[in-house]
Amino acid sequence: MKKLAIIIPYYKIDFFEETIKSVAVQNNRNFVLYIGNDASPDNPLPIIEKYASDFSYHYFDYTENLGGKNLALQWERILDNVQEEWFQILGDDDVIADNFVEEFYKKLPYIEEKSASVVKFSHQWIDEDNQLIKDFEYPFSEITPQDFFLQKYHDEIKSSLSENIFKMAIYKKHKFEKLPLAWGSDDLAILAFANKHNIIYIKDTKVKVRISTKSISGSNNYDELKEKALHQMKSIIITKYSNFFSFDFINKIINQYIYQSYQKGFSFYYPVIFYYLKHLKFTAFLKALKKTYYIYKKNA
Repeated sequence: MKKLAIIIPYYKIDFFEETIKSVAVQNNRNFVLYIGNDASPDNPLPIIEKYASDFSYHYFDYTENLGGKNLALQWERILDNVQEEWFQILGDDDVIADNFVEEFYKKLPYIEEKSASVVKFSHQWIDEDNQLIKDFEYPFSEITPQDFFLQKYHDEIKSSLSENIFKMAIYKKHKFEKLPLAWGSDDLAILAFANKHNIIYIKDTKVKVRISTKSISGSNNYDELKEKALHQMKSIIITKYSNFFSFDFINKIINQYIYQSYQKGFSFYYPVIFYYLKHLKFTAFLKALKKTYYIYKKNA
């Protein structure tokens, strides 16, 4: 039985052939491929049929572009069709090593023994010419979701969506947060989908993540939206996941959130300050309440 789904949310054709080829040459074919065309102007079918004719795949040709509204909506639209127990969302310009599926199945008994629901893989950044920009490999074999998030937040580790495999049953309980550009949605997903169990880290294969001017990660055109997404992510951490972290960390996040709301005019979600009341920090709450008054006055 095939337990793994590889999902490609397709829109850009520029590097798509390399992506689909990397899936087609897997040593272990024990997976099902799902490709969702997000109303792209470029027809991917000739490339798909060239490489995917001899293994299981499903192709969805959507007429409505959802990725332009929010990338996570496009991911979830494809995921609604997935029956397998585990899934990877592979960017349409990213590449997996030929032993990617093989290494997942090798590790699967241990993953299940540990009740893990997030599996992370070693990854590299590559450019438009497939040249290596940087190789990332970390010393841990497991990491708690809290430590992962803290290290990512403090830029001590790098992470993106493609180098993860998630358990479908846990995803269905949480879904993806709909942040602008889905920037940070993967980090919140890892935190939530881990379900308070350790994340398993596999080093014996690679996911190559493409950093180019055509990608959100590599382009400077989206900097303001990225900043707004990270601002919104802070409010979600404070209101939904604060019990994962220390008071000092959440206090720091609240102060950053209030400062950015005031200085940059970003939206302010008032329930963030009620964190202080829950922890009986009345003085901190009153100080935060005073600051929210100035935010309201400035943005009115």
